[in-house]
Amino acid sequence: MSKEIVFNVGNEQTRIAIVEDGKLVELYIENAEHKRTIGNLYLGQIRKVMPSIQAAFVDIGQEQDAFLHFSDLSDNLPYLLDFLGLEAPTVEAIDVPKGKKDWDKRPSDLLNRGQTILVQVTKEPISNKGSRISTDISLAGRFLVLVPLQNYVAVSRKITDDEERRRLESLASSLVPDGVGVIVRTVAQDRDAKSLDKDMKLLMERWRRVEKRLKDKPSPPELVHEDVDMASSIVRDEFSEEYDRILVDHEGLYSSIQSYVRAVGPQLVDRVELHEGDQPVFESVGIQHGADRAFKDRVELPSGGYLFIEKTEAMHVVDVNSGRSGKGKSQAENSLNVNLEAARVIARQIRLRDLGGIIVVDFIDLRDEDDKKKVYDEVKKGFEEDRAVTKVLPMSDFGLVEITRQRLRPSITTTFSSANGTPSDDGDDGADPEELRQAERKIQSLEKEVEKREREVKRLKAEDDTPDEEVTALRQKIQALEDKLEAARAQQTAENATPRPSSSDGSAASAEGDAAPDELVEDIEQWLVAHSDTHRAVTLRVHPFVAAFLRRPVPTYTTRWFMEHLVRVHVEADTEVPPHTFQVTDESGAPLPESP
Repeated sequence: MSKEIVFNVGNEQTRIAIVEDGKLVELYIENAEHKRTIGNLYLGQIRKVMPSIQAAFVDIGQEQDAFLHFSDLSDNLPYLLDFLGLEAPTVEAIDVPKGKKDWDKRPSDLLNRGQTILVQVTKEPISNKGSRISTDISLAGRFLVLVPLQNYVAVSRKITDDEERRRLESLASSLVPDGVGVIVRTVAQDRDAKSLDKDMKLLMERWRRVEKRLKDKPSPPELVHEDVDMASSIVRDEFSEEYDRILVDHEGLYSSIQSYVRAVGPQLVDRVELHEGDQPVFESVGIQHGADRAFKDRVELPSGGYLFIEKTEAMHVVDVNSGRSGKGKSQAENSLNVNLEAARVIARQIRLRDLGGIIVVDFIDLRDEDDKKKVYDEVKKGFEEDRAVTKVLPMSDFGLVEITRQRLRPSITTTFSSANGTPSDDGDDGADPEELRQAERKIQSLEKEVEKREREVKRLKAEDDTPDEEVTALRQKIQALEDKLEAARAQQTAENATPRPSSSDGSAASAEGDAAPDELVEDIEQWLVAHSDTHRAVTLRVHPFVAAFLRRPVPTYTTRWFMEHLVRVHVEADTEVPPHTFQVTDESGAPLPESP
């Protein structure tokens, strides 16, 4: 089977496609409004503990409280709570014994309202449900997964060779520091000690940064670690020998991916290709039609039949119809053929749309039990390559097949559908009701952010009435969104021509300082090149406008710097830093020379 990953970077969003044998099977979309949060670490505050449903609700700073089920509490929870209570949190200060510990208390006794807790997002917020979180903390690298406050070494079950498993376990055991555990990933098979050691050091640097953030005793809710963006996570987790190529239509992202692959898998670097033709990349590989079809309720079948895919409050429902198919065939033969064809298309559409939860398929009625089993087997076969955990039940007497599929994030059709059935990349073609609601929610969120920031400014500047620059920038963004909302409501079919708020890009920073952001970025990169051998993790303090500029593109500048120079750069916005300069500190907070 030929497999490839295709990246399409637009002005507003990035689309990532997984293609198998020339067919689009998975599609991911990320933009500023819908950023990946899986893997993020938050210092949260428990709002409610509800033993009746075996769960707690935790405020992590999102619109809805996150959901922490007692089954997602790690076996080392008592040590995690002790760790957070330390004056200077560090894993070395906690004596974690090997094996699982039997708790002296029930979960409802260990967790209390108002308590501070460190959690990790395992599922994105969906509809009116908050994120699913866990206290089982881990940091994923290319070859290893670091598990703080644990004391074990495990090897991926997908590595089946006993000798290789023993080699990797022994190697990982020699590298892992005290106070942490490690899981060896499948892609680590046949890798040498140097590759695993480099990955371990990078993961430990990342965890030291978390410890440093916690040492400052931030007030919850607080994001203490942000995992990589969607593009980086797919390259990190997916790309391997089984893929024929990565095709990218953006030079910056191409260079970043190429640099990363060269560092972690040099034998694969020639499989990273830059798309340079005039034809859009999705059209050039023949998947644009498939991408468009993912946003339509009706899906045509090659035989003349069709599917209707609809979302209800509780589940997704797929209806199979024979349509114009079946000329010259008996009813039983035609029904079987349409159902088999539909089974293959349905499996692809479920993966493509990233549908999760309960999915019920209403196939055309079949009387023969062997025919029912053929359709059931065809549905199961369609999910063999699916990375999400999927279960399929046999066809019922009423021709229904029930599917449950692991849901980690909202489906792309729910998140990105627009009025014309396709995700908008270049602006609004009309005032889609859902887009208006999203704009209103964004305004409310920004207003809350302004209020929070004003409270902080008032506390820090009790006698100073000077307007805070960050608050001013946020208010400009709110005004721009309100203007956009008003224009959309006034003229339903007109294109939105509202200018972007100056705080969203680098223009405001350019006006404030003597140097444009692009020139400042070059200075920062020169610094990284000069110091990459001696510093693998640094904190970059810049003006808030510059910080917004660095975080805006896809991939972000910090992602590019890590892939190109293997230096983790943590950006901190500081109004005290002039827009045309930057300050760098090491992990201990000690200042580093600004000049390269």
